[in-house]
Amino acid sequence: MDFSIDARDGHHVVVNKISTRTFGTFNDGHGAKLRRDDVQKFADTMDGMTVEELIAAHSICHMAKVSTATLVICHNVIEDLLEDKGIAPPYTCGDTGTKIAALHNYVPFTKAEERYTLGPVYVPGQLDGHGEFIDATTLQKAIWDWVRSGDRTIYLQHSEKAAGEMVEVLTWPMPIETQLSLPGEDIRKVEFPADTPFMGVIWETWAWDLIKAGQLRGYSIGGKARRIEADIATESLVEQGTA
Repeated sequence: MDFSIDARDGHHVVVNKISTRTFGTFNDGHGAKLRRDDVQKFADTMDGMTVEELIAAHSICHMAKVSTATLVICHNVIEDLLEDKGIAPPYTCGDTGTKIAALHNYVPFTKAEERYTLGPVYVPGQLDGHGEFIDATTLQKAIWDWVRSGDRTIYLQHSEKAAGEMVEVLTWPMPIETQLSLPGEDIRKVEFPADTPFMGVIWETWAWDLIKAGQLRGYSIGGKARRIEADIATESLVEQGTA
């Protein structure tokens, strides 16, 4: 297998030339080169293994109790090697009938490895953690303007570090009640008002690990506003002024 560095939207992306699977996105070429060299070295070492040994290594990756960015990279390299050798999911040896039977009960790891989340961008008309809010009309216009800009990059904590890519966004026109699940917490029901926007994101491998660990728990929108101070008349003052 050969790995290369592609230029995408001003970033350096390490990819497998054959599978086109990505192995990290970097702001600078140096970091991308280090990742490419590390992944290439690991792939060259694993390529000397037999199919049976690769399958065993693949199983070990799935049995690990703690997922790390390095483990995910190793797992993806092993899958690419297996597929290059003609072994398809669920990556087992044996006769065709056994493989077909296994596929019926197989939950594809590749689906999980799409690293996809869907969640509310911002709840309109409700105070957030900073004591601020946005009305539904203003929020909708901001969403449209952002989508039109063409930049689908999701950044980490308002930094310049790319953490994922927006792949879909929709403002739901009616109130909705759904269940939300967070790592280490019970599933709970949540009600969202009409015109709440939801966004789907595919994350970088390192960001996905933070999400699974519960360290990244939601979106945080950025914006600009001009603050003003105003005196708000109390009911008694209004009555005095009109008396």
